Amino acid sequence: MEDKVNELRNNMTEMITRNLTVNDCEIRILYIPQITNRDSLSDNIIKPLLQYNGCKDITGELLINSVIYIDDAFLDYDENKIEDYILKGSSVIIISNCNKYIVANTVKLEKREIQSPEVESSIRSPRDSFNEDLNSNLSLIMHRIKDSSLKIDSYTVGKKTKTSVAVIYLKDVANEKHVTEIKNKLGEIKVDGVLESGYIHKFLSDKSATLFPQMGICERSDSACANILDGKICILVDGSNLALISPKTFIEFLDAGDDHYDNTYMGVFLKFLRVTSLIIALTLSSLYVAIVAFHTDIIPSQYILALAASRVAVPVNAVTEAILMELILEILREANVRLPKQIGSSIGIVGTIVIGQALVFAGLVSPLLVIIVSLSSMASYAVPDYTFMNPIRLLKFVMIFLTGIFGLFGFVMGLSIILIKITSVTTLGVPYTAPVSPFSFKAIKNYLLSNVVSSKERPSYLGGKNKKRR
Repeated sequence: MEDKVNELRNNMTEMITRNLTVNDCEIRILYIPQITNRDSLSDNIIKPLLQYNGCKDITGELLINSVIYIDDAFLDYDENKIEDYILKGSSVIIISNCNKYIVANTVKLEKREIQSPEVESSIRSPRDSFNEDLNSNLSLIMHRIKDSSLKIDSYTVGKKTKTSVAVIYLKDVANEKHVTEIKNKLGEIKVDGVLESGYIHKFLSDKSATLFPQMGICERSDSACANILDGKICILVDGSNLALISPKTFIEFLDAGDDHYDNTYMGVFLKFLRVTSLIIALTLSSLYVAIVAFHTDIIPSQYILALAASRVAVPVNAVTEAILMELILEILREANVRLPKQIGSSIGIVGTIVIGQALVFAGLVSPLLVIIVSLSSMASYAVPDYTFMNPIRLLKFVMIFLTGIFGLFGFVMGLSIILIKITSVTTLGVPYTAPVSPFSFKAIKNYLLSNVVSSKERPSYLGGKNKKRR
């Protein structure tokens, strides 16, 4: 293997070669110090090798079985794989008189500790959340689901990054067709690098263009385990703290962990609030345009006079006014996300108040529209999964345009187009509108109640092997 070692030295300038002589046998250890646990390398490999004084000939089998202390080591003979092993953080031990080499797991990764969730926050739920280390995330799931049917299938995606991807499911519960489809799509991914789970999300989604996400994101380990127990598939990507959950339907994006842990009736009430918030975020601004610009006669006369008085100084029509305010709000929201954490919240609140008051005093917008846009903005934060609200932020502009052109007819037409599109979407073959369409009373009841005592069956629309929870 001398030629291969020389080739690696020329190609990988960051690689270090440690030469040892044990019983007149030359041993070379190849590793990259930046991604190698050097303490483990020294204590578990180099030290026992130098202390070996046996009379047997040095072989790979002898070193693994009787000399080195490392717990994860194996033999390989393919010289073309040596570079990949070293780049992943393993140490390669080459023995001069042996045609095989030893691969020892000495990987060292810099990672942050398990922390409280930031994206998927809740009041009554466990505080541990995923981080960017795949093994840490897998340990959180295996800590909660202690069953032999829990399967973890590993894949490597990305020609340059060689990112590890784990597909997690319960073999005796999950729909086999769903698992096979996800595995096939992962095997077909051809890309230079995968840096975050969002890359995998795009590859696994159906090719038909749709604004709404076909997979859910999950930051909390308890939430991921709950979905796995339901028969869904969890996908973890090394380097990402957000897991992917598939399949996920429209109404499931409105579900939160608090609904399952808190009082049953409170969970029903919160779901109702989220549905109401979704409708408000999508339609409130366009309803304002429809009433002010076309159908003022549908409100009482005294309110018509008050509304007209508030818009006397406004120099633009209702459509332009609504679009202007919504654009300003989106700019403030985006700026608040990008601002440093220490000043972001204060500047966001002050900026919104100051700009809103300035627009009203300048006569550019009416006070009523400021209230409507503010309420719409607050309603958009009530949905637990933020990726589900991103399409709503775009579709509300479509609703304003259609309403501004056709009035109430355009408003109804816009809602109809959105509903038709939602009903035409599937995720892993599961209708996006399930269990509302196709209708399943039992599944809807279990979803609304979110009660582990009364929910004796898993969602029927998933088509899993074992529909009973107990």
